[in-house]
Amino acid sequence: MPNFKTHIFSGILVFPIFFFLFNWLYTLFFNEVNYISYEIVISYFLFVIGSDFPDVDHNYSFVNKLFRLSLIFGVVYYLFEYDYLYRNYLPLSYNLSNLIILSLGILIGLLLGFLFNALTKHRGIWHSIFMAIGMSVAIYLINIKSRKPVKILYCFSFLSGFSLHLFLDKFLDSSK
Repeated sequence: MPNFKTHIFSGILVFPIFFFLFNWLYTLFFNEVNYISYEIVISYFLFVIGSDFPDVDHNYSFVNKLFRLSLIFGVVYYLFEYDYLYRNYLPLSYNLSNLIILSLGILIGLLLGFLFNALTKHRGIWHSIFMAIGMSVAIYLINIKSRKPVKILYCFSFLSGFSLHLFLDKFLDSSK
């Protein structure tokens, strides 16, 4: 069974081939697009994270820990991003309100992480192409401020990395 190092190393090595093919196909069907350096780095990150992401359902995996940490940061971010919806109802000073919002975000993120681990089992739904497609669509939809070619690049970077993981698991499984 491929392990973390195999999945990550494969993601690191295969990304340049993916990036070349993606750009070639995108240029063929649409028109040439120039990326800003950070967009390529984000794409690379999504590909490499995708190459290990199906193991998010394994409680001790690196990607599980990163995912749970991302839940905390994500909840905190959205609580502050949309604080205009409820901040007027907090009859406290601005600093104290920030402390409460931050603490609540951390608590909700931690609870979501524990709930996620309790509800998932290794090699369950997360090891499916349907989850790869669903997560890729979510990545596309989340990036509302990005240009369309960049949104598509991010979406396919994650999808391809995720698919690479599934491929490696299927064809390098030594237990068969």
